[in-house]
Amino acid sequence: MELYTMHYVLAVADCGNFSQAAQVCHVGQPALSQQIAKLERELGVPLFYRNSHGTRLTEAGQIFALRAREILHKAEALESEMAAFAGIRRGSLTLGIIASLNCIDFGGLLSAFCSGYPGVSVNIVQNGTHELINLLVERKIDLAFMNRPVTALPQSLAFHKLGEDFYSLAVPDPHPLAGRKAVSLKELTDESFIFHSSAQVASELCLHACQRAGFEPNIVCRSAEPTTSLYMVQGGLGVAFLPTEEFRTHKVEGVLEIRLEEPIIKEVGIAWRRDAASPLLDAAVEFAQRWTA
Repeated sequence: MELYTMHYVLAVADCGNFSQAAQVCHVGQPALSQQIAKLERELGVPLFYRNSHGTRLTEAGQIFALRAREILHKAEALESEMAAFAGIRRGSLTLGIIASLNCIDFGGLLSAFCSGYPGVSVNIVQNGTHELINLLVERKIDLAFMNRPVTALPQSLAFHKLGEDFYSLAVPDPHPLAGRKAVSLKELTDESFIFHSSAQVASELCLHACQRAGFEPNIVCRSAEPTTSLYMVQGGLGVAFLPTEEFRTHKVEGVLEIRLEEPIIKEVGIAWRRDAASPLLDAAVEFAQRWTA
């Protein structure tokens, strides 16, 4: 059983068909199919259900994929450890990030890290915090720069706070609240809201804040992109809770920022798997902690 064959199986599992998996693995589809078929003969069990609509893992295939990810992770960790002994800083990191990381200057952090580790290849995956947690648990990413979730993290993950930001209310210029410096959440009972995506922790934070104030927000639209929400506010669709950093970095004409009297605070940090032992991973976590100290 070769490591590259495990990569082939995981690619098919992730892509849902052999054609796309072959492209991801930079190999011809016949060769990939033959290697997986050979592996299935060796194991004595089919790993995939195959039909005209694509492929999906069998029960045995699900177990194989889970163990294969663990084996490949350990192989990568071993390679990184040996590289460290040889004095070579190389390898690859797959980072999951949320859309809004200005409060920790993520761009500057990443640039400084890449300058200090020029032999390291960095891949970026952007998504909401909840999906990044899933990707971490499934070993599809190495680290996640994300919000601390409202609910507890899985025990298999560790989280270190790097920074925080406060939310403000975005209103269009002709809004009755325009000109106010601060507003209580209780005054927003009858407003129409542009909310974050339900996959984002920000949605939970803001929803819970409204509920504590005694009302369920009237959500007319959701957007995963804060800048898009600003433009929807500009168009008069509703009001929005947005990080104060968004008002600094993306000024939109006709949109005003009003401070909230009841603070809504998001914590931004770095998360990783507790069993992910790798000198490169440890160096990345330590670098992020020093950067934001």
